[in-house]
Amino acid sequence: MNSDQLPNPDRIRAIADEIHLHKFGGSSLADAYCYRRVARIVTEYAGVSDLIVVSAAGDTTNRILAIIDAREAQPEYAATLLASLQRYQQGLIEELLSGRQLTRVMAASEKDFARWQQWFIGEETIERAELCAYGELWSARLLAALLEKQGTRADYIDARTFLSATDAAEPVIDVARSRDALLKRLGPYPGMRFIVTGFICSETGTGRTLLLGRNGSDYSATLIGSLIDSRQVTIWKDVAGVYSADPRKVERVVSLPTLDWSEAEELARLGSPVLHPRTFQPVNRERMVISVRSSLKVENQQTRIGQYDYTEAQGKVLTSLQDVVLFSIHVSDSDLIARFEGTQLEPLVSWIEEESQEKYYAFHQNHLEFIRSWLSKEDAEHHVHEVSGYSMIALVGARIQESRQFAVLRREAGEQQLRRFLVSPQKTSAIAILGQKLDTRLLNRLHSQLFNFRRSIGLLVLGRGNIGAEWLQLFRQQRDRMNENVDVRIMGIANSSRIWLDYSGVDLQDWQDNFERLARPYVLTELLRELPNAPCDEMVVLDLTDAASIAQLYPSFFANGMHIISANKRAGSAHESLYREIRTIQHEYKREWLYNTTVGAGLPLNYALNDLIRSGDRIRSISGIFSGTMSWLFENFDGEVKFSDLVRQARAEGFTEPDPREDLSCHDIVRKLLIVARDIGATLDWDDVEIHGLVPKALQDIPLDEFLQRLTELDEPMQKLWHEAQAERKVPRLMASFSVGEDRSHARVGIEYISVDDMLTNLIPGENIFVIFSDWYKDMPLVISGPGAGRQVTAGGVQSDLHQLLARLAVKRDV
Repeated sequence: MNSDQLPNPDRIRAIADEIHLHKFGGSSLADAYCYRRVARIVTEYAGVSDLIVVSAAGDTTNRILAIIDAREAQPEYAATLLASLQRYQQGLIEELLSGRQLTRVMAASEKDFARWQQWFIGEETIERAELCAYGELWSARLLAALLEKQGTRADYIDARTFLSATDAAEPVIDVARSRDALLKRLGPYPGMRFIVTGFICSETGTGRTLLLGRNGSDYSATLIGSLIDSRQVTIWKDVAGVYSADPRKVERVVSLPTLDWSEAEELARLGSPVLHPRTFQPVNRERMVISVRSSLKVENQQTRIGQYDYTEAQGKVLTSLQDVVLFSIHVSDSDLIARFEGTQLEPLVSWIEEESQEKYYAFHQNHLEFIRSWLSKEDAEHHVHEVSGYSMIALVGARIQESRQFAVLRREAGEQQLRRFLVSPQKTSAIAILGQKLDTRLLNRLHSQLFNFRRSIGLLVLGRGNIGAEWLQLFRQQRDRMNENVDVRIMGIANSSRIWLDYSGVDLQDWQDNFERLARPYVLTELLRELPNAPCDEMVVLDLTDAASIAQLYPSFFANGMHIISANKRAGSAHESLYREIRTIQHEYKREWLYNTTVGAGLPLNYALNDLIRSGDRIRSISGIFSGTMSWLFENFDGEVKFSDLVRQARAEGFTEPDPREDLSCHDIVRKLLIVARDIGATLDWDDVEIHGLVPKALQDIPLDEFLQRLTELDEPMQKLWHEAQAERKVPRLMASFSVGEDRSHARVGIEYISVDDMLTNLIPGENIFVIFSDWYKDMPLVISGPGAGRQVTAGGVQSDLHQLLARLAVKRDV
């Protein structure tokens, strides 16, 4: 219900400060799935009183125009189109709504199409503009009902009820009248999300429907924002902001975080598909910011367009047009020049050639129909000459002649069929008109030379427990040094149920508090569809979990173009069928998989073995103490201290897995053994390993709490082992060993009695040791030993893998 009184000054000020505008185009509302996505965006990213401006759903406007155009000449075809439009619109209603919302909106739709039928058979007159307005009206009504169904306070507003204008080629808005009408409409409803129709307004005095023209919905959003003096308008598109070039033509573009008003307007003037010049006309540049965001990938980086106190001299965007047409008029024909320029149709560039004394105007072919129509009336003697076959490349940025890229563009353009090279009067662009067609190779080469962007690497960290937290701290300490040659950003941190995703890079200063505040629920399989579109050159998953469910997704990670650094043993030790699938997909998609920390924590075992094999050596057997946990337990086990007390102490100090049975059952050791064996080419699976664990059968499947209470049941059998070993002047150690066979290999994990003089019995508690026999090391083995457990050494190993990966990616890029 509208109020006849303007809100009081405090309410008007609150409207200006608190209400932002959001605009969604037709592609964002193409089907029921898109509507639900927009509803989620509105719920999560719009304020409770924000205004949402919408276009007609999908291709509704084109359908309406086709019906109008076919009605007289092809009535049967037009009737088919009208029936199809009704099915489409009412199908959306049925799929999205239920209950009273469904009943109400469907009744309104039936009434609308009944009126359309009356128009169709000639019993009612409806102007073309009013017919076109239905598309926006249907979108606004449906989205408001969907939000209401989901529990949001929402309603829709037909912009014709407040937006008044004088009819013209581009309607002239009655600003004062429209502002007052809008404020009266909003004033009584704080906390209400209104969905507003874009593209349409009404004629002052008559109420006739007027259309705001091309990109009318974007213009509507900034216009309505200016009427209430809003601070921000967010335009949701299918791209994550403004890029350094058209991503459909150029590889390795980057999304720009900011653009100054002058840069954005120049880019729009030169034909940017993202921006239209009219969008900026009503904007209060000192107050408003326009944000361009992706409705498809909400978390992607956005571009904020506003007034910035200092903008460095820098080319930001390489833009291009394939079809440019030149019009020329002799300078002596000043009257024709004045009339031609009086059309207020702004050319891309214009110039005078001294030799021919011709003034040239370059236009994109989108303007040809208007120009030719004008010339047919105003230039009967054909003094204006038209020449096609040209193209344009331009570099947009502040103080463009001072930028380092200016000379590069001028040099490269000079090597093409250059017709003219100019700088715009505002010094915000350098423009080259070329007498040739453009190809993507030229644009990619030019983009590469203009923008020497560092290679960008995005990291998704799965697991924020002991190792994850330690590694994040280490990465933060080393980040600046790592970023000297490459841009490495953590784009996401996730635990098993929630993720904090920020493609601009998460802030690691208080990351734990920020995670609790900003993380949202997620499903990893759904996230996999989104991550390949992250704004980076390479995406790396750091699997710092112990989750089998994540290991099973490794083929999907690789197939979606991601590399993996893993501290998770589950993939490398998976049953043979899954392991082969992982390796097959990895090699097919040429992805990297580094996992040195899965065996020996931070020890360089994996690298040493690979170096031996690449050098021509052949590994024959490996044995030793593979578990830092078991090393700590047995080095401290002296027959005096109860074994159960040692297990409790090891768990308290973080040496064991959360469930110590993972260590005591020897399953963790078997995983390490399988990883090492497979790494050197041995054919080995779980059934090939002889396992002698320490957990009695009665304790294997009981709840963890009960197991911890019954830990003392381990003491008697362990005491017996100790005394048996002492009788032979030996001590018990939990050993792992395998030898490489010609067909399948064999392995064993279990207690062995070792001489007290052997190096295996004189380790530092927690130390791993690997004894390697090969063709080169057959008389005296190669021994690798060191700390095999602990969050710090494991985090260091993960960091080492990251350095290795960055080096490999740099080599691939240079090849």
